This record gives sequence, structure tokens and C-alpha cells, in this order.
Amino acid sequence: MNRPTIRAMLRGTAMAGVVAFSASAVAAQELRTNIPADPGMIDPITYSELVAGDILDNVYEGFVGIDAEGNVVPALATSWEGLDGNLGFRFTLREGVTFHSGRPFTARDVKFTFEQLLIPGNRGGLNARYLDPIVGAQAVKDGETTDLEGVVVIDDHTLEVRFSEPDVLFPIYPFYFMDAGVIEEHGEDWFNRVSAGTGPFRIEAWNRGQEVVLSAHEGYWGGTPQIDGVRFVIVPTGDTAVSMYEAGELDLVYAADTAIRRILRDPQFDDERITAPAAQIQYLGMNGNVYEPFQDARVREAMCLSLDREAIIQGIYEGAAFPLYGQITPGVAGYNPDFPAMPHDPDRARALIAEAGYPGGEGLPPVKMQTTEPNRNLNLYLASQFQDILGLPVEVEIVERGVFIPAMNAGEVALFHWGWSAGFPDALYFLSQVWYGPSPYNRARWQNDAYDALIVQAQATADERERYALYHEAERILIEDFGTCGTTMRMQVAVKKPDVEGVALTPFRFLHFGDVTINR
Repeated sequence: MNRPTIRAMLRGTAMAGVVAFSASAVAAQELRTNIPADPGMIDPITYSELVAGDILDNVYEGFVGIDAEGNVVPALATSWEGLDGNLGFRFTLREGVTFHSGRPFTARDVKFTFEQLLIPGNRGGLNARYLDPIVGAQAVKDGETTDLEGVVVIDDHTLEVRFSEPDVLFPIYPFYFMDAGVIEEHGEDWFNRVSAGTGPFRIEAWNRGQEVVLSAHEGYWGGTPQIDGVRFVIVPTGDTAVSMYEAGELDLVYAADTAIRRILRDPQFDDERITAPAAQIQYLGMNGNVYEPFQDARVREAMCLSLDREAIIQGIYEGAAFPLYGQITPGVAGYNPDFPAMPHDPDRARALIAEAGYPGGEGLPPVKMQTTEPNRNLNLYLASQFQDILGLPVEVEIVERGVFIPAMNAGEVALFHWGWSAGFPDALYFLSQVWYGPSPYNRARWQNDAYDALIVQAQATADERERYALYHEAERILIEDFGTCGTTMRMQVAVKKPDVEGVALTPFRFLHFGDVTINR
């Protein structure tokens, strides 16, 4: 039987929710899954948040991808070699790749994408910062030129990327290469009209507040997907998503909030449940620039020894988490499985706070522990531990996410418990983004010269074994100075219908759905 594809059913439908997509037009082989909110964007240039990433990972690709274990595998680049002094790379690109427009993917599209990420006014998102080492990047950012000097097209499938300083991880950064012809053809708001990636699916419709719909890219270099498309249904709460799953309205659910515990407890999900640790650290931020006692390492150590990770995991997460002692997670290159555990030691914590001049908390000024509403219970528990064990007067303040994150980035929050998700499968994402002194995301403003020197050295060390040793030493310095303390790793939990096969949940969320089959 010939099935109409989603693309055929949507022909003539406008993008970006301008015309509502008909909820009755459901393909027989369509994967229906949940997202908690509208994506913040659907274009590869301004991309900067997880919901958008869940969608765009099915639509756009970079030099490499990852497999089900989180290992790096070739994607649009088949090989690369370092230039002299590790000051760049020569990439060999995959032949026979076509964009959703039907145009061939070439080295010119790579250079075009990099330039679009850097051009002022384009609001380049998370991927823009990976381009800083490229020769001429600053000139493009400053508006002096739109030609990125350090990217040289050799031929259609070969290009060189030249650096002003080494960056040995550049090939594995998660770029989203786009079709260089779409802006000229469709204008600056092209993403409201067309899909411009090489991935296994193309964007068909975005009905705001309802769903984002993808259809299969028949010309995908990895083989045409076995399903007609993917429907990302916007379901704000995890419990509602599970109820829709039970009613047969969703085929796959990425669980959140109380739904995780519901899935773990209910035996009806035993054969349908998928779990994996997330490549996401949860950590305690103690900003000594805002709260002076945190400048004393003894106070920071006392805070860390007050943490009862098992109580957090069982009492707050009901078992849906793993303890984290360092700042690198399993499944990320450079993880140290032998990193020592940090004990919960209230007696030692009390002794340290007294040594620092605050016996029983006497003399400690009040401090605000800021967070967002979904994290209220965890923060109230942590605050009670700091109060009961150390005598630290802590007030938990609930702040809007849109206010809280900029305040953390600006170094204005004294005490917080927060997380950071890895954007690529290497420990440097955690170590350089969150704790490197000059990083804009060093929200606790901890700084250590020896640590920073190791990060700079690691960025120029091509040999993996040597680089991982540098990571381990940097992680040791961070934790032994109690610049932070890890708390937990989130357990990812999903459920899928028995007739759905090929779904892979990795430390980096789902792999693209190009290999999924549905046996309805």
C-alpha cells in the first residue's frame, strides 16, 4: 500500500505556525513524541537551547556525530588532519550529500555557515563561540568583513580551517551546517519557509503551542528514514505526556519531573522503559565575590561536606539520579572512573566552620540561595542542611528563569545549585565552560591560575591520553580547593511503545530518529 508522506499532506502549508497544521493528518509510520515547550528557535544560527536541539539534531549535521554510546563518529567530514603546530585542520568532506533543497553539500556551505554565525546582527548562538580561534573571526564579528579569512575552500569536498591558537577539539564541535543558497532564495527569514539541513528529516511545520512536524528526507546520505516523519507534540508536564502515552497518543516519551518516578515505580513500564545517565553536571555554586565568607576554602569545604547525596537522590529524586563527586560525567571523553567520593561528614563540616571563625555559624551573615520554581524542594532541603549543620542563615529565593540565569552569568548570585549539560562529548566542555577563569559561564567566579593553565594546555594537546591526564589534574585542583562540589547526575528516563524500534537514548539525549522503525 502506498502511504502519503507527511510532506505530501503538508504541501502548501506555511512554516512556523502561520497556518495551523491539521491534527487529523497523521501518517501511518509517524513517530509521535513530546517536548515540554515551543523551541526557542528553529534555525541553526541562533540555536541556543535544549528543546530546539532535540528538533534540530534531526535536521542539521556537523563534521561528526555520536553513536549510541556517546562515541564520536564521522558525519559530514569523513576525515581530517592537523596543520602544522595544531594551528588548524584540513577536512575531507563526505561526497554525495544533498541538502533538503536538493542542492549538493560542499565546502562552501561550511564556510558560509561559519560566517553567518559570526556576522554581527545574526545573533549567533551556542555554536558561534567555537569559531573564536579561527584566523579572521574577530574581524567578521567586528563587522569589518563578511569573508572569514581562516577558512579556505580547496575544492568542493576539501577545506582548511586555520587558527590563531590551537584548538584540538575543533572537529568534534556540534556545528549545524546549512544550505548557503537559502538566504538569497528565500530572504533573511528563510527558516520560516524552508528547511536547510542535510539531516534525515526536514522541518515541515511549526504550529506554536501545539507541535513541530518533521518529514523524511528521501535523499539522506545515510539512507532514507524508515518512517515518514516525526511529530514533536508540545506537552508542558511529564505526567500529561505519560497519560497521553498510555492512551496511545504518543509513541515515545522523554520523561520529566514526577513522571520519571511514576515510570520507575510502575511495573507496567518495565519492558518499555529506557534509562541513561545524562551528560549533565549538578553542582553547588559559591560566589566569594558576592558573599565574602565563601572566599575561605574552609567554608566552601564545610558546605560540601554538609551535602548528603544519598538523601538527595532518595528523598528528592526518589532514586532517579546518580551521585556526582567530580565535574565530569560518564559517557564523556576524559571521565575519570577512579575519582574519589566525597563523604557526607557533618562533624568535620562543623569543625571547619569553627576554624574559619564562625563556630556554630556565629558571625555568618545571611545569604540568599536563589533558584527557579521547579527546583524549590531541592533548594529548601539544601538550605535546611546548611542551617542545621553549619548554622548558616539561608533564605531560598524563587526567581524567574529569565532573570536568574542572566544574574548567574553576571556573577551576581551568591549561592546556587545548578546544572550544565555537555554540548559535545569531551570533558573540556565542563572544565572550560563552567570553571575556567575567563569563561562567561563561570557563574561562581572561582578562579585558580594552575587550573586555568591546565585548561589552556589541554586545548593545545592533540594526544588524547595526555589531554585526559590534564583533565584529571584540573578536576583534582578544582575539587580539592572546593571551588565547587558535584552533587548528582540526572537519570534520563524514557518509555517507548513495543512496536517502535531503533530509538537510542545516550548521555546526550536521543540520537536522531533516522534509524527508527515502527511496526504498526
